[in-house]
Amino acid sequence: MANIVLIGFMGSGKSTIGSALARKMGRFLIDTDLLIESSTGECIAEIFAHSGEQGFRTLESQAIAWLSANVRNAIIATGGGMPIFNDISTLGEIYYLQSEFETILRRLDNTQRATRPLFSDESKARELYQARSQIYAKTAHYTINANAQIPEILTAILTHYDSKYLA
Repeated sequence: MANIVLIGFMGSGKSTIGSALARKMGRFLIDTDLLIESSTGECIAEIFAHSGEQGFRTLESQAIAWLSANVRNAIIATGGGMPIFNDISTLGEIYYLQSEFETILRRLDNTQRATRPLFSDESKARELYQARSQIYAKTAHYTINANAQIPEILTAILTHYDSKYLA
């Protein structure tokens, strides 16, 4: 079975939905940011500090190659920038978790926003959201309304997936 790949802006629910999908489908969840952190022994902020964004994007590209060659039947939650800067078409069926910017703001409390440097300036974060939204939509096989509650989001993903692979 193909991997289910979740893309979307930070705070759109990729990790939360990925975890729920993995439990429901009996699959493993792979969070690409955590994969990169575990392979380097550094957190994303440290990677950016030592190697810059280009160094991090190179690590993302290496992770995509490894995942494409070695992982099947998994749920893959990508970092928000991964599909913006890399071709992820080889990873599996791509689902864009489309959330309104205001929904994302409500989901992220002050502590969560503090760990995301892009949210230090809300207007810049909003601009980035607008620019990336179009790319997410073009990259995805399916766009899912992620403003809904978790059960509705899971049903939408599973309906699309099951109609293709279990029909």
